[in-house]
Amino acid sequence: MYVNRVSATSANPDKYSKDSVLDALQTVLAALHMNGQVCGSEWPMLASGETISAIVLSPEAQSLDARFNSKYVAAAMARCEDEGLLVTFEVLGEDAESPRACLCPDPSAYVLFTSYISFASPIRCMDCFHQVAMYRMKAMASGEFYELLSWQSDFQSCDSLQMHCTVLEKQTTREMSDIDSSLSKTGLAHCETLAASSNRPFYYYLYRGHGRSLHAELERRCPGCGSDWKLASQFHDLFDFKCDRCSLLSNVAFDVRWKSAP
Repeated sequence: MYVNRVSATSANPDKYSKDSVLDALQTVLAALHMNGQVCGSEWPMLASGETISAIVLSPEAQSLDARFNSKYVAAAMARCEDEGLLVTFEVLGEDAESPRACLCPDPSAYVLFTSYISFASPIRCMDCFHQVAMYRMKAMASGEFYELLSWQSDFQSCDSLQMHCTVLEKQTTREMSDIDSSLSKTGLAHCETLAASSNRPFYYYLYRGHGRSLHAELERRCPGCGSDWKLASQFHDLFDFKCDRCSLLSNVAFDVRWKSAP
């Protein structure tokens, strides 16, 4: 991902209002976020003279180019212009810790995947497993990616609770692991929508945290169709199971995997 500075400057210092500039800038950032051009939803804000700037992450160096703007981003930018605000974008450099964007010219498939510590797009390339910017896909029913970001937020909330192991651990683990949970049904529905619009297979990741034994895990069948879905070798250092019929991916339970590791 890339670090960017997004700034809004009042063209008329005599009519400068910090609150109005801040509100307009936040509207632009929210629209960029919903279109996948800006990652995360909290940004440091800096005020200097008649300018307010935000430091944001983007999936690609060119993410904030106008060619990727949704109708909502365009409307937010038009509002700024009407209010006499100049909005500028500056790429500061590549973030040292963030996952890179997919550079594959023609991905064979995609994966819906996230975690509680991720700021990246929840769309991953099946070939390189790097993130795919959401704006590279056809917008969803909302005209942006509100639906996908809502699913991501729900998944990350569940993942955070199960990782903390104090409140609602069993319930949230079930949401992430059970094909019939509300979270999984929503994610699978999004995969179907994205598969149709991208004309590529779109896989859903079913988290697996706990298992009875390594033997029992290796004997697991696909929870969707009951077929043998064990892979001959681990895929992207995570996936041990893959069902092409149901578009599902999963892993050998982490507690069993760790216990059996040399």
